[in-house]
Amino acid sequence: MIPLKLKCPKCSASLMDDKKLIDNKPSLHLLIEVQGKRGNIWLSSIYGSYDYETDIEIPENSIVRFFCPVCGEELKSDAKCDVCNAPMIPINLEEGGRVRFCSRKGCTNHFIEFKNPELALKLLYDNYSYDNKNINEESFKKIEEVLKKQSKKHDTEKEIIRKGTFLYTYCPHCKHTLIKDNMVELKIINKDGEKGILRLSPYLNVYSHESTIRLPEGEPVKDIICPYCGESLITEEKCPVCGSKVADILVTSSTKLVDFKFCSKAGCKWHGISEEDEKSIILDDSDEW
Repeated sequence: MIPLKLKCPKCSASLMDDKKLIDNKPSLHLLIEVQGKRGNIWLSSIYGSYDYETDIEIPENSIVRFFCPVCGEELKSDAKCDVCNAPMIPINLEEGGRVRFCSRKGCTNHFIEFKNPELALKLLYDNYSYDNKNINEESFKKIEEVLKKQSKKHDTEKEIIRKGTFLYTYCPHCKHTLIKDNMVELKIINKDGEKGILRLSPYLNVYSHESTIRLPEGEPVKDIICPYCGESLITEEKCPVCGSKVADILVTSSTKLVDFKFCSKAGCKWHGISEEDEKSIILDDSDEW
């Protein structure tokens, strides 16, 4: 689940209440009016959660009016819920973008809009990677859905990932971030069976790396392993330059999640992406890694 920071679309004041926690996170505090009665409501800031607390009773199926607790303006829009036809309530994201949710008690329809797809990836990375948390499949699907919707208008254009771009990196099996101390950290086994840690630069076409065991130039490693789930990242695919086996990890660009492949032989700088991803993405200086 993704925690969000929200603000009033009218006065831009923060609507986050650090003292009232819902789902162990600061809540979204709003004033409400229902059937002539006014009160407070604290909604979960976790996208996808429907938990809340209120100090007045809200009858089932009733339509609730929402107000900013700072400026007092009513939060409303002309948009109607495509499930029950009740008004949709707009709340702005502090980072840019908007969340809309249905005003009818019992209807769980809501969605999130980002000003640009990079924000979706930033939220994903910031909320999980820095806390070293495992990213679940549901969170990945939510981000992918947003990216697919917002990248439709660019379907005929190829995105270029420029040299030096920071690649947010994840295990393709457990979806745990592989970034640690600003480096991609992996477990490795060399041809002699020695086990160690390999640390690679996460910047495209920046080749710095370090290892805790000996990796002779021109020699493929025996295995490259996720340090969290223990699954091998080596595939049966062969490097088109030297014929060694290829490792596969998951990286993010500004519009989608990409399978990123690199050669397992020390010194070979080949890297690439799948044929499917090549239809929409170009790696800058893609002949080297």
